[in-house]
Amino acid sequence: MSHPELAAEQAYVDRAYENLDRMRATLEGAQDRMATEDAARAIEAWMKRRQKTFIDAERGLVFGRLTLDATPRPLYVGRRWVHDDRHDPLVVNWQAPAARPFYTATPQAPHGVTQRRRFRTEGRRLTDISDESLDGTAVEGASVSDFLLEELERRREGRMRDIVATIQSDQYRLITAEPDGALVVQGGPGTGKTAVGLHRASWLLYTHRETLRRVLVVGPNPTFMDYVSHVLPALGEEAVEQRAVSELVDGIAVEREEAPDVARLKADTLLRDVVHRAVELSVKPAPAELVLYADGVFVSVKERDVAALLEEALQSGLPLGPARERFRMTVLRRFYERYGELLGPRALRSFDDLERALKKGGFLQRWLDGVLPLPRADRLVARLLTSPAALAEAADGILDRDEQKLLLRDRPRRAGDLQWSEHDLPLLDEARILTDGPPRAYGHVIVDEAQDLSPMQLLAISRRAVDGSLTILGDVAQATGPVVYRRWDELEPYLPEDAEMTVEELRHAYRVPAEIMALALPLLDRIAPDVEPPLAYRRGGEPPKVVAVEGDPLGAALDEAALLAERDGLLAVIAPRALVGESFSVGAFDELAVPVLTPRQAKGLEFDHVVVVEPAAIAEDGEQGLRELYVALTRPTKTLVVVHTRPLPEGMPA
Repeated sequence: MSHPELAAEQAYVDRAYENLDRMRATLEGAQDRMATEDAARAIEAWMKRRQKTFIDAERGLVFGRLTLDATPRPLYVGRRWVHDDRHDPLVVNWQAPAARPFYTATPQAPHGVTQRRRFRTEGRRLTDISDESLDGTAVEGASVSDFLLEELERRREGRMRDIVATIQSDQYRLITAEPDGALVVQGGPGTGKTAVGLHRASWLLYTHRETLRRVLVVGPNPTFMDYVSHVLPALGEEAVEQRAVSELVDGIAVEREEAPDVARLKADTLLRDVVHRAVELSVKPAPAELVLYADGVFVSVKERDVAALLEEALQSGLPLGPARERFRMTVLRRFYERYGELLGPRALRSFDDLERALKKGGFLQRWLDGVLPLPRADRLVARLLTSPAALAEAADGILDRDEQKLLLRDRPRRAGDLQWSEHDLPLLDEARILTDGPPRAYGHVIVDEAQDLSPMQLLAISRRAVDGSLTILGDVAQATGPVVYRRWDELEPYLPEDAEMTVEELRHAYRVPAEIMALALPLLDRIAPDVEPPLAYRRGGEPPKVVAVEGDPLGAALDEAALLAERDGLLAVIAPRALVGESFSVGAFDELAVPVLTPRQAKGLEFDHVVVVEPAAIAEDGEQGLRELYVALTRPTKTLVVVHTRPLPEGMPA
């Protein structure tokens, strides 16, 4: 039987949508009323961004209602604010303080709520209602847990969905934590760390926009960032920049994969000292007189004065670029003073006139390049990595000969052909800071899969956070980076000095069913015995299927994938690095390509159905092999098939 108030609530939702459509029409008409062309273009660009929130509202504008003991009218909670033509609120957006009790009210602490109502929707249509009185009983309709379970059971799509309608209280507490210091969110597979981080970005900007202004979200790789890229625009957030860690340094494309031993060396903060030394060695001041014939006299700044101004600028503590600009301006001011002294009342030229005269024909630039050549950061790092002599000079007393040999690579025929790796970027970032100045800073930085970041990568991310305001998301049990952290406090030396670290934990795993988690959890005792195991929220799912085969394990896995392809939902095959290609056609389904991924490529992603190939080979693939196997086994939301020819790793139940 349907809920007795379903029709009345549908009428209210229809009214909210009518007003949403009116608000949309008002936006679209605003462009025509703009007084200037520039204003019209600005409103058009803004309108296109805002339209995304209107479109996403079709998924369910209103998802809940609160009955409050202090007000006669119920409060409707949804994806975005909607008001009527008198500007009275019809729906409050989920980030608003008024919506907080929807996520936090309990029978023990009701926060003035007498009843919480949840809506299940299909587009603009209500399909079900669940009522929860704050004595903990369900009055009508499906239970609250049924609503969450249904959302978790929905097929996965090519992009991550927002969770505004089903945010749990433990997640909401972290989403709405104040942006002071470094908040670390430790959570096992499927606990919602990424969702917490993205919704936190939206909440922070809604609540602290004036102080934070912009937020940076950093993820592990471009595939992951593409997967999560839709969430924040759908929440109406446009002041968030989303980048993979391999995209952190502007203008540099990552085209090279680093060998594990090289990656470990480049992770070491000793490389920071090498870059600093290389920049210092590149500074070769050559003071020279600046002289120009102007208005019948030779005006000059003597070499000894140039030398004094040069020394003052270099000792200012500024990066080379800003220091050179300070030097340039002080020389120009001294030149202008000398011009005035020589000509007295006949000095008719302004400061700008004299500067233009000095710049004519590139004269001032050539003089400046001769007096204080400015190294190019990218070329400096490239030379470190390809020149034994340059590296030996910069690394003397810092790296031994074997370490220097490990860093060196062949020099390409053309400097522009040098391929950069992800672990080269922090070196480039250090060099750019010393030569050009600090990178763009953000009011808050959110970094996902942080357990895989090297110390040098953490330093690069930290310097982009104003006042050390960071959210760090990850799971130390899934650490597969060049440096394996056992505890989160091991990251503290690489965070901003003024950032106080607070570690919070998410325990409930919403994505991975208990039956699948049971296959993976025995590995946790071996890879991270100090980590509390996640608690699976869902039970009664399909048990994992373990298939022992002879011959080609990947071929057998693709046969299993062909069977799973008949089911609804996203499918992936996760295999050892040696077996992975770009993609394979599955069985007779020539038109269907299933991604075949390594565990690292699958990290952070989720699929309805997963086939894991040859666990023993994954476990042996490098020092972090068992951790990568743990990652692979915890990607599915519904079905897990394990195909193997070799015995399963110790501790993994057959």
